Amino acid sequence: MGRRRQPRRPRGLDGRDDVGLEPTAQKYFVIAAHAAREGADRPRAGEALSRAARQMVHLGKPDDALDLMKLAKSGAGDEALPRTKAMLYTIEAWAQASMGRGQAMRRTLGRAEDLFVSDKGDVPPPSWMQMFDEADLHGMQALAYRTLADHEPAAAPIAQRHAKEAIELRAKGHDRSQIFDYLSLASACFIADDPEQADRYARLALVSMGANSSHRTWDRLREMYRLTAQYAGYPKIQDLREEIKLALPKGSRGAGRTARA
Repeated sequence: MGRRRQPRRPRGLDGRDDVGLEPTAQKYFVIAAHAAREGADRPRAGEALSRAARQMVHLGKPDDALDLMKLAKSGAGDEALPRTKAMLYTIEAWAQASMGRGQAMRRTLGRAEDLFVSDKGDVPPPSWMQMFDEADLHGMQALAYRTLADHEPAAAPIAQRHAKEAIELRAKGHDRSQIFDYLSLASACFIADDPEQADRYARLALVSMGANSSHRTWDRLREMYRLTAQYAGYPKIQDLREEIKLALPKGSRGAGRTARA
């Protein structure tokens, strides 16, 4: 038999090199899922749907994301490795957090942790799952808790802890993910009434941007900017607000569309 072909995913639509083409991305995610199923690669089909779900949360449609995650988890099949299942659960948890479902989110993250540590590593993960390591697990936990903090401010310190763990564990070449960690951490610090630390991590995010900027980073930067408003009287934070305005692309420096960071 010939070697099974992996469904091709167009550049810029894999959730990393996002350029704001949400409807097009959704179409290709669904195509990728169908192609993976036809190729009898059920875990890859689940992964493609999970990317569509991630985008739905980012766009403020967590209900749609949860529906997609049901399909992703059932579609992944029993052959999916524990680490793959853990990744799927973290996205489901983020969707729950955006709806303020704290108890459900915590249960889902608990399942993700259990699955992650149960992966013995005796079976090499597929190439598309090699990016999801312990740093990514903490990064997604930080994002979920930071998102929940909009509904439950007491979740902010937990978000800070996970974000710091993620930053500590990040390997070189994961610059985009580290920016998200810094933004999650800075936002959580603002919510926790710690503008001094928030300013520090926000500036680290700004320094790390540049070539690694995308619509997702800009949207999360806008969301963090919203959180700076109550500290606008602090000279340091006022300077930060000006720097954020300069960092945002022209034509999108106002309130614009925001997504939960």
